[in-house]
Amino acid sequence: MSSSTFVRAALMAGVAALALSAAAKAQEAPATQLPPVDATQTVEDETASPSQSVVGGEVLARRKAAAADTIGLIAGEPGVAVYANGGLSSLPVIRGLADDRVLVTIDGAEATTFCPNHMNPPGGYISPSRVQQISILPTLSPVSAGGDNIAGVIAVTSRSPQFAAEGADLQVNGELGVSYRSVSDGAGANGWITIAGERLSLTYEAGWNHAENYKAGGGRRVRSTEFEAYDQALTLAWLTDHGVLSLKAGRQFQPYQGFPTQRMDLTENDSLFADLRYQATYGWGELNAKASWRSVEHEMNFLADKGGSATGGMPMNSQGRDLAASLDVALPTPDGGAVRAGVEARRADVDDWWPPVAGSMMMSPNTYWNITEGRRERTGVWGEWEAHPGDDWSTLLGARYEHVETDAGPVQPYAWTGMMNMPDAMAARAFNARDRGRADDNLDITATATWRPSAEITVEFGYARKTRSPSLYERYAWGVGSMSSAMTSFAGDANSYVGDPDLKPEVAHNLAATLRYEAPGGARKLTVSVYRSQVDDFIDAAKVADLANGFVRLRFANVDAALFGVDASGAMELWNGQPFGRGALTGVVSWVEGENRDSGDNLYHMTPVTARIALEQSKGPWSNSAELELVAEKDAVNALRHEPRTSAYALMNLRSSWTNGRLRVDAAVENLFDADYALPLGGVAFGDFKASGAQGRIQPLAGPGRSFNLALRMAF
Repeated sequence: MSSSTFVRAALMAGVAALALSAAAKAQEAPATQLPPVDATQTVEDETASPSQSVVGGEVLARRKAAAADTIGLIAGEPGVAVYANGGLSSLPVIRGLADDRVLVTIDGAEATTFCPNHMNPPGGYISPSRVQQISILPTLSPVSAGGDNIAGVIAVTSRSPQFAAEGADLQVNGELGVSYRSVSDGAGANGWITIAGERLSLTYEAGWNHAENYKAGGGRRVRSTEFEAYDQALTLAWLTDHGVLSLKAGRQFQPYQGFPTQRMDLTENDSLFADLRYQATYGWGELNAKASWRSVEHEMNFLADKGGSATGGMPMNSQGRDLAASLDVALPTPDGGAVRAGVEARRADVDDWWPPVAGSMMMSPNTYWNITEGRRERTGVWGEWEAHPGDDWSTLLGARYEHVETDAGPVQPYAWTGMMNMPDAMAARAFNARDRGRADDNLDITATATWRPSAEITVEFGYARKTRSPSLYERYAWGVGSMSSAMTSFAGDANSYVGDPDLKPEVAHNLAATLRYEAPGGARKLTVSVYRSQVDDFIDAAKVADLANGFVRLRFANVDAALFGVDASGAMELWNGQPFGRGALTGVVSWVEGENRDSGDNLYHMTPVTARIALEQSKGPWSNSAELELVAEKDAVNALRHEPRTSAYALMNLRSSWTNGRLRVDAAVENLFDADYALPLGGVAFGDFKASGAQGRIQPLAGPGRSFNLALRMAF
């Protein structure tokens, strides 16, 4: 047993011992419950928007039991899918629109992806153990939820500060947990502790996750899927007469993470953050003030699966910083609605450089500067009016204006002379000679109406105009050489991409309608949504050249695109009573299609028809489910990128949990029959392709095989 394996085993054993010790004490003394005081706004299940999904409570507890990837927790929600990326860093998809087109916030704070391969996306900066709730606002998301997106918003909420009841002594409570996943020999440990008085509260949270390469169906290891991460946060909160003032700071450290669909791997990502916020309620209304900061130091190279060696490989580094501040107020209106308004300012700075490699003719003698002094600033103002013009009607009308400025400094190739570097040298001179500053004036509008003709039926419909300005990499990735252009590639297709400073912002015109039916007592539920999005200046790509092994070089380009689809979800109670407790049948079906209207090609990575059907049963401390996941053949592929087709497949998952309020045990078998299948949004298995010496044919990425999962959590 290696020293690192011994340390991990010791850590898990220690946490498990503490948890069992706490369990013994829990049998001796009842729990003291602290009344929670939320320091973040969350949306309950009774939200006025029937199109919104909220993942929390028991559902979230089951999903995050042995999970390492936060965005993966919402895979399978209506209209939601994930791009396979690193094991900690899945990219979200809402109704066919993915990655930067989706706004992901963590406790209201945004984070920029400071990587040309998108290895450190926003959702990767919080471990599942710290997540308390995830809200998904698709298509018609209100302007108050955020701008600079065309797909919608995923709002991740962590644990809120808690305070002791008035007159109570100082309270201490917390939780410890461990988990294991057999498919990747993955292990995790996490915990949190709160020390709370009537006015002050201090919470510390920590987590660790580790996995080897996972096994596909049949037992074959999928290369470049290993990872390790450490996550911790400290929150200090003060309960004032009107609200909560809190400061949260923390660090996430990833010593490595494999990326099976990329040419590179993550060899270190170190991120520090701090969030300061004040949320209060006064006689005139509500006030919410926030300020946030995040710094990121990111390194890429080749792990062993992609031929990492003592020769130096190809180091690529980036440093980034996010700064943001916002202030918003909400004023109640006589009809039970509200008028809301806010201002905000955000800035992202990045430097991206590739150190020279000793002894390499191509990667020397200079440092390659991919982006220098990259800057993206957003300032915005928004207003929103929620009204209730009648007993059966509610409306929401909002507008947001944002001014976005981007710029970057001069760059340089590895060398200004020599045949190998000549394409990049010429591109660098042209890039440096041109004006690189750009400014966009973006307008978002959301107008929705909700009609409740009866206690059982709710209908929502509306229109949203949403705008997203290009990212720094989409505008300023300038390298055109065979190697340099291949290093900007965040679609999971292993193709090469070149930026364009003249890219225009994407503007989406979204129409959507949702019908929700809920029988009295919740015994039957059905929600159906239809939507269409027409996107002007959608940032797709144009072909520059064919490369070896079926890959292509592309330049980011504006096109017109259209997407449309249907989501449906429902639940039906089957029984309720002895001897089997309560049983229910639940299901979700999603379908989407997207087209590049300029070329007639399918948009990249459209999710095929997907359905999940589950039989759920609960009685006393037990909760059990059997889930069938059905995915149709993916035959509507993007020809430009040589996107691979994937076959239809079916997976069976079994889950069971038991809790007594203090101790919780979760057990699951995922992919029960060890099906061998390809992920329709998995991209290409470049890690396996590279290991074959580039002699084999490029294949789609295989999904995980059968996995036995176990998680233990103990509250104290």
